[in-house]
Amino acid sequence: MIQEIISSRIGEKCYKYIHSSGVTICLCPMESYSTVNAQFAVKFGSEDCRYRLNGGDVKTIPDGTAHYLEHKLFESPEKDAFALFAETGASCNAVTSYDSTCYYFSCAENFERNLEILLDFVQSPHFTPENVEKERGIISQEITMYLDNPGWRVIMELLKGVYSVNPIRTDIAGSVESIAEITDKTLYDVYEAFYNPSNMYISIAGNFDMDKAIEVCERCLLPRQSAQLETIACEEPYEVAESRRVMQMPVAKPQFAIGFKRPDADGQEALDEYIYLNTVMDILFGDTSEFYKRMRDSGALNDTFRVSVFMGRGYVLPLVTGESDDPDAVLSEMKKEIRRFKEQLPDKEHFERIRKMNYGYIVRGYNNTESVSQAMLSMELSGLSPYAMVEGVAESCYEEMCRRLLSIDEENSCIAIINPLDGGK
Repeated sequence: MIQEIISSRIGEKCYKYIHSSGVTICLCPMESYSTVNAQFAVKFGSEDCRYRLNGGDVKTIPDGTAHYLEHKLFESPEKDAFALFAETGASCNAVTSYDSTCYYFSCAENFERNLEILLDFVQSPHFTPENVEKERGIISQEITMYLDNPGWRVIMELLKGVYSVNPIRTDIAGSVESIAEITDKTLYDVYEAFYNPSNMYISIAGNFDMDKAIEVCERCLLPRQSAQLETIACEEPYEVAESRRVMQMPVAKPQFAIGFKRPDADGQEALDEYIYLNTVMDILFGDTSEFYKRMRDSGALNDTFRVSVFMGRGYVLPLVTGESDDPDAVLSEMKKEIRRFKEQLPDKEHFERIRKMNYGYIVRGYNNTESVSQAMLSMELSGLSPYAMVEGVAESCYEEMCRRLLSIDEENSCIAIINPLDGGK
């Protein structure tokens, strides 16, 4: 049965149904648009490194397996998926995150054929000892490339400092050493466990015929025996693993990342944390804050300074990144600013300005087919309504924002610093 889901707040609607195979499908026709974006995702990311299938023994897989599998699925004995999409004029790609893997395409024509290609290659694994070995060198080069990227390294150093056991402290692609353990059998075993239809999701948004999209899904989605899959999470301590991590790289100016550790969260709890902490971080340290103006005017910060909240299945981490001649002084000033706002909470008008700004940003996303498709998918992967984010921001309240601000433990923080090669401690 197809369920119609309406957001009266923003005048949008989408549709959802569960295919007989178990795949969850979200559809949002947008008739006035010229393109379509379709995504086929599995709830399997780099953090899913320990699992149990059908009540059996707990299995541990090498770091980087989800990303390795993503690479190999595009390949087939006849013609790889990239070549097939090129023939139809579509652009395609895939991304592995900490908690999911997503394969997607965008097109302006040949939608049904492109959807057939997407569903076919994701459901048709072809792993051999030879092609798995061939990919090892390619992924090793990718890992090395990211290790040479200061912006990526400073975030990874921060995650290693914040978390003791949470797998997000490990690079999504793994390491050269860990991927050396991956074989064709590893990939087939993991595919059978995680790429089960009941663990998979399709999201489509744009100018397409919904009946034809459903017809393709009905015809191309393959029945599979259901499996009882359990991912084994690690219990993360409250305290950061390390308060300070420092390394050196060829950078012109010290780069830093600062995170304030929060308890593990998932589903609606994680979304609420994300919404309120985004507001709190904007008020404390955002572009319009007194802190940013003061630090920018003094030369302590420049326009590389960014405020964000890092969220996924099982974690929410408010953080900042930037450049500074004295990153430790930046952290010290941030702690003072948190304590200052705890003693004198921001006024309600300030909260409302930031809330409306964030709400407007989310609503603007509904003018983009890729954003709509991604919004439906990310909420479904979290077990929430497609419009949970926009409703959550719209209904956020001042009192709850104050509670989240007061709950920040400014001492339970970590700073990661990349110093230039010629100096720094």
